[in-house]
Amino acid sequence: MTGDAPAWYVSSAIEALATHKGKIALSYRGHDLGYSELLADVYRTARALRRSGLRRGDGLALVAGNRPEAFVIRFAAFLLGLRFTPVVPGLTDPRYVAEDSGAAALICAAPVDVDVPLVLTLDDVSAAARTEPDDPLPVAAQEQDIARVLYTSGTTGRPKGVPSSYAALGASTRSWGSGTAEMPEGMRFLLVTPFAHGSGDAAMNMLRFGVTVEIFDGFDTTEFVAAVQRSPMAMSFLYPSWLYRLLDHADADLSALRLLSYGSSPIAPARLRQALERFGPILVQTYASTEAAAIAMLDAADHAVAMDDRPELLASVGRPLPGIAVELRAEDGTPVPTGEVGEVCVKGASVMPGYWNRPELTAAALRDGWLHTGDLGRFDADGYLYLVGRIKDIIIVNGYNHYAGPIEDALTSHPAVREAAVVGSPDDRTGEAIHAFVVARAIDAEQLRAWAQERLTADALPATFTFLDTIPTTPQGKPDKKALREQATRLHSAGERADRRGQPR
Repeated sequence: MTGDAPAWYVSSAIEALATHKGKIALSYRGHDLGYSELLADVYRTARALRRSGLRRGDGLALVAGNRPEAFVIRFAAFLLGLRFTPVVPGLTDPRYVAEDSGAAALICAAPVDVDVPLVLTLDDVSAAARTEPDDPLPVAAQEQDIARVLYTSGTTGRPKGVPSSYAALGASTRSWGSGTAEMPEGMRFLLVTPFAHGSGDAAMNMLRFGVTVEIFDGFDTTEFVAAVQRSPMAMSFLYPSWLYRLLDHADADLSALRLLSYGSSPIAPARLRQALERFGPILVQTYASTEAAAIAMLDAADHAVAMDDRPELLASVGRPLPGIAVELRAEDGTPVPTGEVGEVCVKGASVMPGYWNRPELTAAALRDGWLHTGDLGRFDADGYLYLVGRIKDIIIVNGYNHYAGPIEDALTSHPAVREAAVVGSPDDRTGEAIHAFVVARAIDAEQLRAWAQERLTADALPATFTFLDTIPTTPQGKPDKKALREQATRLHSAGERADRRGQPR
């Protein structure tokens, strides 16, 4: 293991914690932790982990959910140069992740029977840390050391580990910071998505600016509204489906919101327009992946332009971030012309070096230095990227490819439709048929089909509709297309449709 310098990502973060002493860093269930106390806890915890035998390059897996201890342990692990693997409770099996990642230690809320050398509870770590001094420690992490291994959700197979070096995390942070202004005094970041995934990076970065991170166990609309109302200024990251729920609280005073970032799954342009009309130009979309971190951004200024002059931008994920190269490629690997659909391929310092111990999958995903994301999109003449779906989600009807995105956008443009997700279902005549799952009020399938006929070609019209109370989602907030395909297949086999409560008729 080699490294040419202490990791900037870690040293700069530690310096930021020291800079903002006197401010509140974390708030959880009514209890506040100041920046000075957070930094002291980080030093004490790092010493406790080191006393347990962990050294630079060792793997540490953490199952903790959203809580202050997760921040402390993550900072401490990075300070020591450990290979940190956070696990989202309930998303992936902690035993599988700890063992697959080669962790030397697992920290969790309660003891787990797992084949790793050391298992500690959160209480064990806290008790050990209390006996340690809190004077500063040098940064052991080096730029090229592996900082973190994140695991994919495993919706299409076994979860895959995605390693990132400290240099890659630094590059991603610099790219993110290039579009971030200084934060005004009193700003609070409301953390409602899992700390163990992308928004955890955002929350860690907020501490660089002296922001207070208020931690929640998950997203509850009423609780979120109350948090905004008691904050002098607030910002957050939401999945689109949660943003829709927030829009349903039409009478709530949310004037303290200064920035709403959203992402992880496509957003309906019609609902995005409603959000901009309600909240003003404070929305920012980030297009990212576990394998590449942040790829593109549709910033607040882009949203304002979309409302004034270019409504088509509401369907875009923005333009590539600094330091990120994006090409759209055909199936044979050649770049496609502007305006045509191709696979999104990414190159940059924040892109993973490969899947953890999965050389076959790495060879398929990384070719000639480019990450093949599996997403499909097109560029316009101004460099804005528009996603149209996933390669694995293409619906082939009578031999023609259909992308989910434009069909879903057409359906959600109806005022009565809150959400829509389309999948392919088996069809004896056409091979596949387009099946639409819809969350709506006061509309039936024939009315919605008539609406869609004015906006889609005949072969892109959904053959069947199922009305649901909610669209099932993965823990990362994406529509669960696998579950929806299975439901569509069952309905096809039974020869049934469903009414708006999801019951066959």
